[in-house]
Amino acid sequence: MGLTQAKTICLAAFFTFLLSESRAGEKSYAFIVSGDCQYLAKNSAGPRALDPYSEQANSRFIRLMKEMPGKSIGKKFGGGKVSSDLLGLIIAGDLIDSLDKRGGNYPAMQQFEWKRFLRDYGLRGGDGRIPWPVYELHGNHDGPQGDTFIIKDIIARNRERPSLAGRSKNGLHYSWDWGPLHLVNLGIFVGSGEKKRKGHHYAPRASLDFLKKDLESRVGDSRRPVIMSFHLHPFSAEYDWPKEDLSEFWKTVSAYNVAAIFHGHTHGSPPSRTRWDGKKFSPALPEGIDIFNPDDSGAAKTDRKNPSKGVGLAHGFLYVELIDHPGGKEDTFIVRSYATRDNWKTHGWHSIWSKTINIPSGK
Repeated sequence: MGLTQAKTICLAAFFTFLLSESRAGEKSYAFIVSGDCQYLAKNSAGPRALDPYSEQANSRFIRLMKEMPGKSIGKKFGGGKVSSDLLGLIIAGDLIDSLDKRGGNYPAMQQFEWKRFLRDYGLRGGDGRIPWPVYELHGNHDGPQGDTFIIKDIIARNRERPSLAGRSKNGLHYSWDWGPLHLVNLGIFVGSGEKKRKGHHYAPRASLDFLKKDLESRVGDSRRPVIMSFHLHPFSAEYDWPKEDLSEFWKTVSAYNVAAIFHGHTHGSPPSRTRWDGKKFSPALPEGIDIFNPDDSGAAKTDRKNPSKGVGLAHGFLYVELIDHPGGKEDTFIVRSYATRDNWKTHGWHSIWSKTINIPSGK
């Protein structure tokens, strides 16, 4: 069954029935996916604060994350409550705003922004203001060529990140397991080789090479469900994502049981889902791999043309749940979006997508 956005009472009732009927003996694996927090410091040679709208968005988002466990889910979105045992938070890149810029006040801004990210998010859960482990990757605002101090810090964090299953040779990309799920973080985009190709924007830092080896060795022919995250959307312009890399990426992942792909970069409020069959991208495709855009969590800033107002005030994130039903029942993969239009002043559930998924016996 393909993913369908819940728009009718009948469909919502189906999800409610599905969830209520399967609680006994089931196992749930739940986590959050966000993107593009883009911490932005005030433009200063010695910044001591974030841009006021960036501060507002990011501090409110962090507070909301702490409130998520146990939050009620309306019947329209399947009912129930957010898991009180969330496994972690995936962040799909653009952790700060300024590291794609040079000169002037930017070096000082970059350091301030990154320190603030580390203070808020921590790593293992509880060492920052986020109560669960954090699994971030880098985007173009963190260093288009994957060669900045943030990339070095992510590599260092990967040596301390909880329960990793694998790390790339360069230390930047990594994988881990949550129950039957195998998850892989792949940096800015999935491509071969360390450096960018002539005529293209970004360096893939050998993410495709790592993905191939990781899936072969850690998933193989087991049919375990796989989740992949990176920053750029795969339907981006060819100078961002080289067509030969995209073709090889599809060839690689189409052989596996891919539950979902998550990306950042486009913001695109509210969160959305499309589908990829190797040739086309469209939410209307009957078959293919589901690709989710979680929107951004905090990419707001003061409007330069009107300093009394902010821009980029619409945000979102995804609450993801895999339900392993007992016995021979088909398992369920559910993605719900949560969104705001006013910089997290008000917010609520927005959409739901669901599909059946097969978890191999004993996984």
